Amino acid sequence: MNPEEGVGAGEVKEANERFYRAFNERDLELMDRVWHRDGEDGVEVVCIHPGWEPLRGFEAIQKSWSNIFKNSENMNIRISHLGIGVSGELAWVHCRENLFVIQPTGVQTSYVHATNLFRREDRAWKMILHHASSIPFGGEGSPPD
Repeated sequence: MNPEEGVGAGEVKEANERFYRAFNERDLELMDRVWHRDGEDGVEVVCIHPGWEPLRGFEAIQKSWSNIFKNSENMNIRISHLGIGVSGELAWVHCRENLFVIQPTGVQTSYVHATNLFRREDRAWKMILHHASSIPFGGEGSPPD
């Protein structure tokens, strides 16, 4: 689906952009507002960083972001290959995260495929799942399409 099509897709795209803005700005308060809070509704939030075991629950996820932010000052993410779906109170985004890390030897680039799942609550889309997996590539340094 084109990210500009479909009922609610624009709002979901904005929610997804807030997530990546929180990362790029190392803004823990914004990241806090992006995520659904575990509660009486029975929805458990889950975050799977590349190469990590799944993190379950808001507190564990926020702690992981705090630690990542402390150790990623030279990292920036730009997304591409965006797809959005909406069905009732759930929405999903799949995209490629293009990660750029500035190092003394130059800019290191890596690629991750991410799936972000959102749930509508009180007129806002809140993240309930972030799953990111590294994309292996070889030869000529170009990412897979």
